[in-house]
Amino acid sequence: AYAAHAKNLGIPTVLGYLCATSIVGLDTFDAHWTPELRAECGTAPASWLQQDANGDPLPSWYGGDYRPACMNNPGWLAYQRFMVRAQIGSGHDGIFFDNPTVHMDGCYCPHCMEKFAGFLRAAGVEVAENSTNALRVLAKERPEDFLRFRATTGRDFLAAMREQARLLNPHAVVTANNSLNNTAVLFSQCHTYGYCIPEMARAEDFVVIEDMGAQPRMLSNGKTAECGPTYAQLHGIIHGKPLVAVTIADNDYHTPPNLVRLAMIEAAAHKTVYMLWSTWPEEQRPGMIAAVRPYADWLRSHTELLENSRPRNDVTLFLPFRRWVETKECAVSGIAAALTRANVQYEVVDEEKLPAALDHAGVLLAESPEVFSGSERKRLPAFGAAGGRFVDASAKNWLDGLREAVAAPALALDAPPTVRGVVRDTDTQTVLFLYNLHAERLSSFEDRVTPAENLTARVRVPFSSVGSVALSSVDPETVSGPVPHEIEHG
Repeated sequence: AYAAHAKNLGIPTVLGYLCATSIVGLDTFDAHWTPELRAECGTAPASWLQQDANGDPLPSWYGGDYRPACMNNPGWLAYQRFMVRAQIGSGHDGIFFDNPTVHMDGCYCPHCMEKFAGFLRAAGVEVAENSTNALRVLAKERPEDFLRFRATTGRDFLAAMREQARLLNPHAVVTANNSLNNTAVLFSQCHTYGYCIPEMARAEDFVVIEDMGAQPRMLSNGKTAECGPTYAQLHGIIHGKPLVAVTIADNDYHTPPNLVRLAMIEAAAHKTVYMLWSTWPEEQRPGMIAAVRPYADWLRSHTELLENSRPRNDVTLFLPFRRWVETKECAVSGIAAALTRANVQYEVVDEEKLPAALDHAGVLLAESPEVFSGSERKRLPAFGAAGGRFVDASAKNWLDGLREAVAAPALALDAPPTVRGVVRDTDTQTVLFLYNLHAERLSSFEDRVTPAENLTARVRVPFSSVGSVALSSVDPETVSGPVPHEIEHG
């Protein structure tokens, strides 16, 4: 009835919700199960818990009555398949899985140890003993390999659930909470709870980043928060999957209207879908809807343009995600933030995309020459011989060197430092997204915007002629229509 009601309201895709690991109230969790479900699961829920290296159940990091199930446990997998069938069978079009996490100490249950042995053998490592105790010792002796293995647990679980869902509905979609609550934890969250976004993305139909605290805005200390650099990095590592993001400010699930509108446009500029927690109290809803709905309508009316436009890339930024095993700090996150502040047009590529990127990149930027593998380093001379420029971000004044390397930038923006510009192209149009981060959060429902005035933008277009230049905006203070402009050739 819930799914049918949602579709009657015009919602085209309705997702069910399941938690990938949490058992709440272990003592009574299976109190009302049917004999058929007990038989299908095969074992009691108490045996499904993640285990430490001694085989003892691990506590939940959420505290309270939560207990963490292991995503490799056959009994838990059977229960989750049952729940997927129930949700797809009730009319849901897919499933959102929350918290596909592994304990920060790792799970050493027999099922994880068996899969760890297979993981090592697939990598060419000889495994002499197959007993659970021997494999637990081996996991301690090979901590980096065990980290890499942990990072595949959520991926394999999501793949199994997606396969189950599509047995009932060939078009069912599966996604999950990929976390990234903080823009600085891209690497470290792989270490803590096994949130390895590139691995999970392989098994997801779209990637959801939930509750990122960098809601775009002006902070009380005069600095700005933004998500653009994070969106750029994510698009470089999620294998072409669509990206969806939820942003919040100050751990508050209520967001005032101008901050919502700013977040929607920032996301759209970076080909990201903005998801809003609609938690407004009833008395606030009319005003919030009136303020936000025009932006949603504008985005919907420009769907084709948003989907078909390609980002202009003056710079290719290399993100070797494999380095998460070596360090919890992702240096590329800081570099991307600097590029975005400078309104440099760039793309991010990981180690999988780097070889193809070198065939078309004009300027390659990396945190250091040392991050390239041997095979990657061998390709750099040919890149240079073809006219490519390499910029080392560990060098002093690297941003000045980058500007020198980009001879003809796509965008030159004369504007307050809070203004961001993103250039995108279709086969017939160039689109410049402009948005202003000078919006302050005053409370859960109030904000204050300081307009950016007297902007000048110089945009290089990939066309031999320009037919017209027009402005399209939802802001009531801004008049949409033709824009005064000058055309320069060369």
